[in-house]
Amino acid sequence: MEIVKRIGFIGLGRMGSNMVYNLLDKKYEVVVFNRTQEKMAEPIKAGAIGSSSISELVKLITLNETPGKPERKVIWLMVNAGEALDQVLAELTPLLKEGDIVVDGGNSYYQDSQKRYAGLKKLGVSFLDCGTSGGMGGARNGACLMIGGDRESFDYVKNVFQDLALPDGFAYLGQSGAGHYVKMVHNGIEYGMMSALGEGFETIKNSDLNIDLKEVAKVYSHGSIVESKLMGWLAESFNEEGYLDAISGEVPKGETEEEMKKLNEASHMPSLASAIKVREESRLKPSYAGKLISAMRNKFGGHKVNKA
Repeated sequence: MEIVKRIGFIGLGRMGSNMVYNLLDKKYEVVVFNRTQEKMAEPIKAGAIGSSSISELVKLITLNETPGKPERKVIWLMVNAGEALDQVLAELTPLLKEGDIVVDGGNSYYQDSQKRYAGLKKLGVSFLDCGTSGGMGGARNGACLMIGGDRESFDYVKNVFQDLALPDGFAYLGQSGAGHYVKMVHNGIEYGMMSALGEGFETIKNSDLNIDLKEVAKVYSHGSIVESKLMGWLAESFNEEGYLDAISGEVPKGETEEEMKKLNEASHMPSLASAIKVREESRLKPSYAGKLISAMRNKFGGHKVNKA
């Protein structure tokens, strides 16, 4: 079985940089590129190989190949979905050869991933769509990965998924688009869970019982049915002095919100519809639930918050 130990990595944002550190810990040779060159400084210091362009990244990946035995290049993309990703692919694709593998680990819409898969397949290049969950901590210490695309390509890259994920934290889910579709539904569930927690704490806050929300967060986080990573991040928010006070009750629009609207239109997920409405209404009338949703998003993904 082939073991991939050299990988190109494009996109060093909050998630991407932590995934690179994770790979370096596992003794991978990682060649990195980021449009904002300054973001490469810390990964390079940690042992990654920097490149000044996508074309140089591809050259550096092939630098140590055995003469006469070209290897299949594996390039992982952690780039914003949509136009930014298409721009990277437009630059990268002419540099690839038959057998190479591109992994999109971002939050792309699954039908867009299917189109990218079809376009690259005509060139003999494989495209795997990989939904990535677990936040920045997961990216650094073990993520949850949901993968779609050709099984043969998945098997070739399997050791990379295994090393980036927690035990049992990755799965091959089937044809192109399956990984990003499952991640999209995961995001819809996540929206509903965060909204439910925010609304619940707002309800307790608005009661006339003068209940300490910090204590509620503590007890909910230890043995209750609603104990979860999200509940843990919410408890952290209450414990960090001044943290919640500094956050507005307006939830900034996130990268996945348009995708969630598409999911809501195509399926019957009332909790998702409600969660989207809560976020949109918070931008017109900031709410305590909005403040807590913003805090959870910031804790797990480093997402932007609006200041109070």
